[in-house]
Amino acid sequence: MHTLLRWLVAAACLVLLGSVATAGSPLARPANREACEHLDRGNNLYHTRDFEEAIVEYKAGALIQPAPVFDFNLAQAYRQLGKYKEAIWHYERFLNHGHPEGDLLDTVNELLKEMRAELANRAQTMPPNDAAPPGNDGATASPTVRASPTTERRQLGVSSEATAPGIDWVGWSLTGAGVAAMGAAGGVFLSASHLRDEANMEPGTLQRNQLHEQSRTRSTVGAVIGIGGIGLTAAGVIKLVFHARATGHSTAASLDIGITSNGAFVLGTF
Repeated sequence: MHTLLRWLVAAACLVLLGSVATAGSPLARPANREACEHLDRGNNLYHTRDFEEAIVEYKAGALIQPAPVFDFNLAQAYRQLGKYKEAIWHYERFLNHGHPEGDLLDTVNELLKEMRAELANRAQTMPPNDAAPPGNDGATASPTVRASPTTERRQLGVSSEATAPGIDWVGWSLTGAGVAAMGAAGGVFLSASHLRDEANMEPGTLQRNQLHEQSRTRSTVGAVIGIGGIGLTAAGVIKLVFHARATGHSTAASLDIGITSNGAFVLGTF
């Protein structure tokens, strides 16, 4: 997660953004709940490089609802296993049914071109139909086929748009609640400051003392709310950092939080 976020207490709440595809996207999640569960399990298996098991989940989901995202992710898994014929078949189905555009279309076409070239290269280097003569150690000789450098360099994963488990809703919720609490604390501090100013301008001793007392009470309430907000925000940020590391994203984060007599502030870099 290399996005730079700078939070200031002027905001009263945090807007949570997800990476779920829109309904018209070729990589949109299926509408059927059970199909979505197979998709999510397949994506988790894919990201742990258990491609064979991921394929089983994607096929199970496609049987329930043949959404284009299943063909795309099946093609990705087969490509990772070096099964280019199966990968090409699913990429072509994705093109026919998903109708991708822009960069996604260009990427799929480039992968198809590379895999077809690789299959042609394999056909040229395959041994004749007769068995190859054994080597000196008795082992049967067979050609070694390597993926093209371009294919090896390309590490395009399954659709990130279709991977809902990648979002740490708990971490974002904690962070959002913390920032909202600190925003409320800032409002209480501001009210206390106004009462203190009124007290300083009040000529009557009794009224002045009452205003000072009200100001101190609101400052105390603001401090309690602000400290709670700081705790929630810190917990949320820590949760987000650990979640990012657990899912394989490199993350660098720093967080500065504090409360002054005039309010609370949060400054973070992620």
